[in-house]
Amino acid sequence: MTAASITPVVGLQAAFLEGSIVTQLGPGFLARFHSAALVHDSSRAFVAFDDNDEVAGFALGTVDVHRFNAYMKPRVLPSTIRALLSPTRIGLLGSLVRMVLEGEPQPPMPAELLLLVVHPRSRRCGIGRSLLVALESAFAREGIGQYRVAARSRLAVARAFYEALAFEHEQDRTVLGQPMVYLTKRVEGEREPSGTAERDKRQPGSGH
Repeated sequence: MTAASITPVVGLQAAFLEGSIVTQLGPGFLARFHSAALVHDSSRAFVAFDDNDEVAGFALGTVDVHRFNAYMKPRVLPSTIRALLSPTRIGLLGSLVRMVLEGEPQPPMPAELLLLVVHPRSRRCGIGRSLLVALESAFAREGIGQYRVAARSRLAVARAFYEALAFEHEQDRTVLGQPMVYLTKRVEGEREPSGTAERDKRQPGSGH
């Protein structure tokens, strides 16, 4: 993923990632979030393109979620405040406070898949799987043996997708008043992505 991908990635997330408080903060916040995430050394970000050379999906992971969160919070705070000044978003303030107080799941697991979004017209085409292969290859190169992902319990399709790719149930938690399921997956050796997923942000010249 490169800086040139941020605008289509923001559009994809805003349109199709339902139920996420990050998404509800709006495109301005998302642009700042992805810009900051892209340059942090713990981030591993990938995009996939369809046959029309348009962004069809993206994945954002981290090799150290605690350090990632500590880096991101002060950098997105101004954008968060601006988003909350909108009358339509002021109601999110309570949820954000609760999110900070709830903390991270235990036991600690540094590596995490933070976001995975695929355009509906490109689903069931192997793009989600390709993005995860790319992410897991990056994890494997750094000796990471396992990582975690969270999904809303009511999103049965998302849970089925992860379970079909060998994710295993770890725990259930209530986050922002909503039931969440946490799944983990063991990382195998480095694999070659199928070609739809672009290299992460440390190859800014990869483009398309």
